[in-house]
Amino acid sequence: MQKQDRCPVGRRVRTDTAVTGVLGRFIALAAALAVLGACERPSAKAPATVEITDQLDRQVVLPARIDRVAALHHFGGKIVYALGQQDKLVEQSIYGSEAKALAAVDPQFAAMPKFQQGANANVESLVALKPQVVFVYASFGRAEMTLLENAGLRVVAVRGERLEESFAAVELVGKVLNCPEKARRYVAACRQIVDLVARRIADIAPSERARVLFAGPKSAYTAATGEMLQTEIIERAGGFNVAGGLKGFWADISPEQVAAWNPDVIFLGSYLGSYSIDNILQDSQFAMVAAVHNKRIYAFPSNIGWWDYPAPHCALGILWTAKALYPERFGDVDVLKTADDFYGRFMGHTFTEMGGRL
Repeated sequence: MQKQDRCPVGRRVRTDTAVTGVLGRFIALAAALAVLGACERPSAKAPATVEITDQLDRQVVLPARIDRVAALHHFGGKIVYALGQQDKLVEQSIYGSEAKALAAVDPQFAAMPKFQQGANANVESLVALKPQVVFVYASFGRAEMTLLENAGLRVVAVRGERLEESFAAVELVGKVLNCPEKARRYVAACRQIVDLVARRIADIAPSERARVLFAGPKSAYTAATGEMLQTEIIERAGGFNVAGGLKGFWADISPEQVAAWNPDVIFLGSYLGSYSIDNILQDSQFAMVAAVHNKRIYAFPSNIGWWDYPAPHCALGILWTAKALYPERFGDVDVLKTADDFYGRFMGHTFTEMGGRL
């Protein structure tokens, strides 16, 4: 019987030696050519700066990579948070009751510096924080913007007095912070809420739409005008703003005008606790108004940051308004659950966790 070879692998190694030598020389030659080719090609360096156009049509040159951000209006700060870029904030950039609510659940946010707003604002203290870009709202005074720029700060103006404007602001911030896909996801989530409302109220004829007075911060005798975001919220929710023909912001109105409009529903928006639903119900000037007679007066959400302020999250305000106007069409919609999901995705904490109430 022929004896089996007990070491076939070893034998293959010996017979393949010539092939291996040729293959090794080929690989070495290919590697050398690749290195030579790489040396001959010019290296592609990423640009150090980019130029963007902000929402006041200003051209602003910024570093291509942004790691330090400030926002001198809650609008910009909320967008930075919504895009998951809050680790880049050098100061809180969210203000008022929402800042207090966020600080209570987020120690990292609570530990951030608080830049003083208004007349006592100290530009030097902001410069000391070394932001590479400062987002301001479009209504920010040009003189103040110039002051910041003269101090060496790069300023980008954003605005959202219309929903599409706010979506454009999100895309702009996403471009500046190099996270365009996150910006698209945020806008898509807002559109999903708005589209749900649009489908539910699409068949309501203009003549059948609820007539709404949106009262403002000073008193029940101030009204959101046709130039304000509140009008778009009302209209997208299927209502009609009785003060839509007025101009400016929070126009003063008379008791006689309210009686003539005779709104079906009254919303108290951003009213800062200066008056209440009971104040209106007990006001003899409102006695004959349909909204008072039917007790259809509602305080606009929310206690931790109003949903009628410029920012894409006002999509939640549109949903809440639509359900207040037409509860029978939104019986299956849990606004609180929707808000919890939305805040959880785009603020890092649910609406309820932050102390939000409807």
